[in-house]
Amino acid sequence: MIGLEGIKVVDLTAYVAAPACPRILGEMGATVYKVEPFVGDEQRTQGASWGMKSKTEFDDQAYDLSSMNKQWLSINLKTAQGQAFIYRLIGDSDIVVTSFRDPALKRLGLDYETLSSKFPHIVFGQMRGYGERGPERDSKGFDATSYSSRGGLVMAFPQKGEHFEPANVPVAFGDWNASVALTAGILAALVRRLRCGKGDKVVVNLYHCAVWGMSSAVAVSQQGGEYPRSRKEVPCPTNNCYRSKDGIWFLMCFGHYNKYFELVMKVIGLEHLIGNKEYDTLEVLNETGNNVQMIAWMEEAFAKKDFEYWEKAFKENDIPFQKCFTMDDILNDEEAYANDILRKIHYDSLGEVSVPTSPIRLRSVGDPVLFRSRPIGADTRK
Repeated sequence: MIGLEGIKVVDLTAYVAAPACPRILGEMGATVYKVEPFVGDEQRTQGASWGMKSKTEFDDQAYDLSSMNKQWLSINLKTAQGQAFIYRLIGDSDIVVTSFRDPALKRLGLDYETLSSKFPHIVFGQMRGYGERGPERDSKGFDATSYSSRGGLVMAFPQKGEHFEPANVPVAFGDWNASVALTAGILAALVRRLRCGKGDKVVVNLYHCAVWGMSSAVAVSQQGGEYPRSRKEVPCPTNNCYRSKDGIWFLMCFGHYNKYFELVMKVIGLEHLIGNKEYDTLEVLNETGNNVQMIAWMEEAFAKKDFEYWEKAFKENDIPFQKCFTMDDILNDEEAYANDILRKIHYDSLGEVSVPTSPIRLRSVGDPVLFRSRPIGADTRK
């Protein structure tokens, strides 16, 4: 392994978004020291709230997802001895990653200003719920609140309709995405450190990551669009979900409606619309409201054939589409295992289960070795 081999990371994090970043760095080859209080990271208690039914001292899949590939230290950071230890550890490391809020960091002497004065080489990465400057700067922030709720996902994702309810976004959805952003920032700061010898501060917050992910919705909402929206009223009928005769939902994705209109009409059996100026461009469709009628016709066409027929027709005509997968579909997807997106891992209490790997690959590292979490403080005496 080459990758980040030789790079040392001190992990002062909790829950998911922040600790998932050191997990990624560990999969790239870095040595990661996970520092927990004697009671452990609170994420060790979260499996039941996620709906997981089996947990032992050594088997905790909910914790492993954000905290594999680490060494396990337990330190009381509130004591002089604990502070002296953590300073020695940081002084010998390259990166510190934390999710502690600023007041707690200052009380512990682990804020960026203190650490950068003691260790000018250190790259300091902080995951926050909200930004550093706004009224929520010192508020607790979690994936469900800062990302999914304040970021607009729970209100934008549902199908618009009479019985609208907020979406039930999968737990920690924003955490995993934000962890990649923090990883990217830390690696950029590490490059700077290696070039000029000086560390840097990297800050990512969940709310910002959510709004970044909703960029298109933010822009559209200022130009007359609305969220939530109905699939029966989307502005581009060829970029929409439809259902086949046998009840399978799929999504086709041709954003360039004007260019591909004739092809799509031929494939789905609506050739009589080719050349009809009321329906062959998005400009006219959305000016007249004919997008609604176009979608209705396409729904009727797709409902006449089973998904197997449409899958073959789309592939033969190079039309981008995808069946809307359930979790069972993903867990049985050859593509996921062939590309090491999912990997089988054995747990004594669970048997063989599938675990997502981190999405970044370095050729020098290849598919990373994964080793699971250990009990609180298991490596402290090494």
